[in-house]
Amino acid sequence: MPAYMISHVTVTNKEKFQSYLAETRAVAAKFGAKPVAMGNQPKMLNGESDGHQMVVVAEFESMEKLDAWHNSDDYKALEPLRDAGSIQHMVAYEGMPLSPS
Repeated sequence: MPAYMISHVTVTNKEKFQSYLAETRAVAAKFGAKPVAMGNQPKMLNGESDGHQMVVVAEFESMEKLDAWHNSDDYKALEPLRDAGSIQHMVAYEGMPLSPS
């Protein structure tokens, strides 16, 4: 079953964030990650914004693959760059089949 990493991002240093983004994409690709979406300037439809500027969504083959990426030495090495360039709130969800409407 697929798993999705969703991150709400506030960029604090554009250059460092761009470096983090490029490097983490390469690391995540080793674990089979596929970019799903990236969007700027959220438009709140319900509730209150936490102030984030963008969202990033990546799909992994399974929660095990997502966990392997997130816990890998390669990704752990990028965490200081992530934190120097952004504030992120990351969450993982296991996908569920949708019944046809």
